[in-house]
Amino acid sequence: MGERPPKSESFAALFEGEASRAPRRRSFVPGDEMEVTVVQIGRDAVFVELDGKQEGFIEVKDVSQKTGELAVKVGSRIRARVAEVGGRPGAVRLVPLLVRPPENDESSEEPFVPPGGVMANVAAGALVVGANAKGTVASIERYGVFVDLGPPGGKTPGKRGPRGLVPVAELGVPRGADLHRLFPLGSELETKIIGIDERGRIRLSVLALRADAERRDFEAFEEKSRGGSGAPATRGLGTIGDLLLKKK
Repeated sequence: MGERPPKSESFAALFEGEASRAPRRRSFVPGDEMEVTVVQIGRDAVFVELDGKQEGFIEVKDVSQKTGELAVKVGSRIRARVAEVGGRPGAVRLVPLLVRPPENDESSEEPFVPPGGVMANVAAGALVVGANAKGTVASIERYGVFVDLGPPGGKTPGKRGPRGLVPVAELGVPRGADLHRLFPLGSELETKIIGIDERGRIRLSVLALRADAERRDFEAFEEKSRGGSGAPATRGLGTIGDLLLKKK
């Protein structure tokens, strides 16, 4: 007969040891925001992985476009907020704020912003096309840089302000440049609003801001050249013209 295992290795002790080593399930409360990944799509709900041990769900209607077509697929990355805990047995219901394509997706499609998403809450008249906008770099994608613009008029506790996208073509950087190095997360970035679509998505540009600055510098130079008289600056007229001016 074999030897009996030591007391410390009894079934109860082993069970307790396994339980203590098992990762604890995270507790979620309404209002929590997180990044999740779509793992399965059902008829009425899209299921996402929360923390490797639990799944949550988003109602299909919340990730459907106006045409009725789903804006997500397995692998899609979603910025979401917890809306309800325990509505279904042990389930966590989320509402999407921003939907991005899967990591390995080579398409150039832009993120989908659901009604009420992070870029859809642009205050009327506060952010308008043509206005300059300063914000902080929030995330970087292949197609551009997202900038948190902040709620106009100060911070609102528990609420995220509008967010805009600076497409790569509007960043004014060389092709293939390392965006993560040039635009570190949390760094400030000054831009100009060049578009706001019907879903409240804000399109920003660094190039347009630079062009405005260059135009102002040129106009200031012209004004200085005119001596503030408002008359056009005298320009060289060539050899004959210069000689005639000297004789006057």
